[in-house]
Amino acid sequence: MRLLYCILFFNILSGSSRSINFIEINFEVDSLKNNENIVKSGVNSVRDQEMIELNNSIINSNQIMKIPDKTAHYFTLALQGCVIAGGAIFWKYSDRWTGKFEKDNEGYFRSNSDNGGADKLGHAYSWHLMTRAAISIYERRGFSKRESVLWGITFPSLNGVLVELLDGYTTNGASTEDILFNLIGSGSAAFLYLNPKIDDTFHLAWSYWPSKELSLYPVENDITTDYSGQMFSLEMNFAGLKRLVHFEKIPVMDYFQLGLSYYARGYRKTAISNKERFAGITLGINFQEFLKENSRLRQFAKYYKLPFSFIGVFKNLENNQYEFKVGMQVFSY
Repeated sequence: MRLLYCILFFNILSGSSRSINFIEINFEVDSLKNNENIVKSGVNSVRDQEMIELNNSIINSNQIMKIPDKTAHYFTLALQGCVIAGGAIFWKYSDRWTGKFEKDNEGYFRSNSDNGGADKLGHAYSWHLMTRAAISIYERRGFSKRESVLWGITFPSLNGVLVELLDGYTTNGASTEDILFNLIGSGSAAFLYLNPKIDDTFHLAWSYWPSKELSLYPVENDITTDYSGQMFSLEMNFAGLKRLVHFEKIPVMDYFQLGLSYYARGYRKTAISNKERFAGITLGINFQEFLKENSRLRQFAKYYKLPFSFIGVFKNLENNQYEFKVGMQVFSY
């Protein structure tokens, strides 16, 4: 505008009105063109900025949302296949195969049951770990939480049914009780995974020390069926409970856990003692609190209860007598 006024003032002094009009028109035309170019460049810069922001958002969304890796299915199926094939070899299906399907009523936890019920908890515990492993496979390969649970529980559950159906064609017979506890194990794994705060508080644990029966009769027994050296527990961590109820006092409680425990002795054919079943409450050390978050060693401490790390009051279900036991006393019978 100042340039326009200067030009007008110069031409007025020179007395050339026609020149003034000509210059003014040309200048206005140039100004319009310049304004049009400025608008176009502004629009283009806005579009460029929008494209940059869109590209950044796509990159960020790809970083946040992983694309599921379908190989998770192959890994999970391979895991289930190994369980079936390993079981068939380990428990000598070829020698026990009859070709005729039969069912077996094992009696759950009754005194006259096959293993005093310890094998049922063994099934629940095994399928619990198997399902958590399968869920972890899917989660690490980009599946959402719900998809990981859906696929992670499906294959082990089908496996739990298939294994027992195959047992039906052996001298073992198919056990509906085993199927039920396989499904309980898988279901509990999925439930706890979907509820992290509850999972932080409650978990299944297995405690084991080789029994005398295993050392005396190694051919007839193995670690998985050495129930006279096993104990199963549903543990409650005080650290997790405190976080669940927002209680921050008494920090020493974090290093302890309360367990509802069960074990059976003397039920194998090679038993060296009378049949006994025990149920009780244990107070033990929570070793998870001593270990690094999300470490493998911490996971091991979560699912394996060291034999010497607890005390407990147990009821002998055969004679209804109560007994106080310290750690290894549970495994020396």
